[in-house]
Amino acid sequence: MLDRFKKSLRQGKGFAAEAKSPFPQQPVFAPYVMVYTLSGDGVTLRRYDGLDKDEPFLPQGCVSWVRVVGVHDPDLVRAVARRFCLHALLVEDILDTGRRPVIEDYDEHIFILLRLLTYDRAEQRVLAEQVSLAAGEGFVLTFQERETNLWDDVALRLEKGNGKLAKRGQPHLTHALVSAILDEYILTLGQLAEEIEGFEQELLAGSGDNVLARIYHHKREVLFLHRSLWPLREVLGRFVKDEAIASDPASAVLWNDIQQDVYQVLDAVETLREMLSEMVGLSMTKAELRMNAVGQYLTLVATIFLPLNFLVGFFGMNFDNLPFKSEEWGIYALLGLMGLTVVGMTAYFYRKHWLTGASSGEAR
Repeated sequence: MLDRFKKSLRQGKGFAAEAKSPFPQQPVFAPYVMVYTLSGDGVTLRRYDGLDKDEPFLPQGCVSWVRVVGVHDPDLVRAVARRFCLHALLVEDILDTGRRPVIEDYDEHIFILLRLLTYDRAEQRVLAEQVSLAAGEGFVLTFQERETNLWDDVALRLEKGNGKLAKRGQPHLTHALVSAILDEYILTLGQLAEEIEGFEQELLAGSGDNVLARIYHHKREVLFLHRSLWPLREVLGRFVKDEAIASDPASAVLWNDIQQDVYQVLDAVETLREMLSEMVGLSMTKAELRMNAVGQYLTLVATIFLPLNFLVGFFGMNFDNLPFKSEEWGIYALLGLMGLTVVGMTAYFYRKHWLTGASSGEAR
């Protein structure tokens, strides 16, 4: 599974390079509307920096993708919503950028609200942006907070597809747009997995500085991913079982494919959580092993000095009839005995492999 993430990572998709914050206080761009009109002859593209009240911008008998960039302009969002008779509560959901994932059927159209999650390597945190879609007969509306290259691949496919996607209709266009968001999830997980694998290598090599703190930081980021994506599992499960979707075989196939992709993404999030938990355990185990090694060497040193303390204490007693006490060479004999004791015990410990950190107590 991680191999798929790395493959997606090498494709170079994701946020624009200048994106630094998921919720900028003052957007640096003016909102606009891009309209892709799909027909059997190809794709036409028009850009609107504003909408005149009486200006029709959708031709009849075609599939249109209306891409609204910049929901910080409520007037523009409401103007587009009025053109397509969107429900007032749906419009409020689009403007409220802090909502949970939603997939609802409004009879005339389907409303999808998702969280676009990307990873900022410089700040080492997951950025979140709300993305909304409304799909109806002959049209798909998308609403983005920021200028990103999220759907550039879809737009390129439309321009080079010679009308194939247009002939397939709105459900396939909706599927392509939602799949692009899921691809961003996979890319984000791939970037996190790449860094997490680096932590594992540092732990095993014992060369990482402050690795445990970075592991806990990434664990919080993965937890944020889990909290952001997990509600989508339940919401999508209910939507796929809806009678209107289940009764349409073509739509059911597309939504089941999306559901399987969501399950795979959630499984990958769980995999990353387990990897990080195992790394925390590995880090703790290595710390305990280091403490045990220090304790082992201190114990060996104390064991070597134990007979030396006995010899010094024994021959240091104030008795005149102690061996070697009255001899001039007695001190040298005592020092020699102490030296032989140190050498003998050190050789014994080395033969038992205790000095090299081996846990076995049997001689080889």
